[in-house]
Amino acid sequence: MSDIQVRNLKPREKAYKVSDFEGLFVLVKPNGSKLWQFKYRMDGKERLLSIGVYPNISLAQARKTKDGARANVAAGIDPSEAKQQEKRQRREVNDQTFEKLGAEFLAKQRKEGKSAATLSKTE
Repeated sequence: MSDIQVRNLKPREKAYKVSDFEGLFVLVKPNGSKLWQFKYRMDGKERLLSIGVYPNISLAQARKTKDGARANVAAGIDPSEAKQQEKRQRREVNDQTFEKLGAEFLAKQRKEGKSAATLSKTE
């Protein structure tokens, strides 16, 4: 498969797949969007790893991601679970978690001089 072939894929009435090799394929949806996916087996079950949307993810990038995912499968690591774990870690580092927001709110309440009863109820 080449980049030109992927670019020229046209939507049909139903979604369809066009495979590259070693489990990598592009899913063409009826609305015209194209999604890179990697099919693999883990513990005897077929799994899918969504790589990204074409053209944001090029064919070369999709192949590189697929190679990394295949290496993870060979090492006994589920690529989908690894991707979700990375997402969770990034979210905790970058975003506000409920725990952080709650701690900030309690600190604000203490600064404002709320009573001990109010603080214990809030905790």
